[in-house]
Amino acid sequence: MSLTAPAPRVPFDARSLAAFLVEHGMPGQRSMTAITRLRRERISNRPVALAPRPVIERLRARIIADAVAEISRRGGETEIVGDRSIVGLHLADRDTATRTVLLRAEGWRYYSRRFGARHATLAYVYGTDDAGPWAVRVPGNLTSLVEALAWMEPAEVTKARAAGRRVRRQGDVYAIETTTAHDGRGSEALPEAHQWRQETRYLVHRPEDGRRHRPLKLPYPVRFVRQRVLEMGRSGGRAYGD
Repeated sequence: MSLTAPAPRVPFDARSLAAFLVEHGMPGQRSMTAITRLRRERISNRPVALAPRPVIERLRARIIADAVAEISRRGGETEIVGDRSIVGLHLADRDTATRTVLLRAEGWRYYSRRFGARHATLAYVYGTDDAGPWAVRVPGNLTSLVEALAWMEPAEVTKARAAGRRVRRQGDVYAIETTTAHDGRGSEALPEAHQWRQETRYLVHRPEDGRRHRPLKLPYPVRFVRQRVLEMGRSGGRAYGD
């Protein structure tokens, strides 16, 4: 049988706790006011526990970060810098099936004290295919991914699709079904990284950076057309796409 008396229970209520401290001769701030003030100070000094962002917000932030990195790697502008503000790209539209997005930015770009600020827009289509991430610049007034993809597609490709001819794509190169008499047309203008191997009917991609597309088997007559988009940077000129 234990002869040790149980330890007294310490009350939580500030008034009762103050009386308890005095009764047992315990050190510390003994008044109810002092105890209440001390507790409030401790609560205010605790770090605020931030609620985790929703999954969809984290996903969008990751897509934007990856896109900005790829656009920057290709020499693209990713912010509109004003006199007192910076506007970055945001995710304007997305197609989850094709893993393709449209990113936009709109704001006032500051040039100098002489020229002041002018309204500016940026727009890019970003995606991932079998060769890795890609990004192309499109007109800033495009607000939907459907519009941007339609603008990117060469007129010859659009007409071929409408006529029911087969169209395959490898990066910025389109292979359009054609007649035997025109088989291979456009192959002489292919970029160095793309090669049309007539004997095996394969279009292959061998870039120096190693980001290759899968070889494309084309057993029927085809002609080749390259995609043209806006140059990266602030130029209004055209350049070959990705």
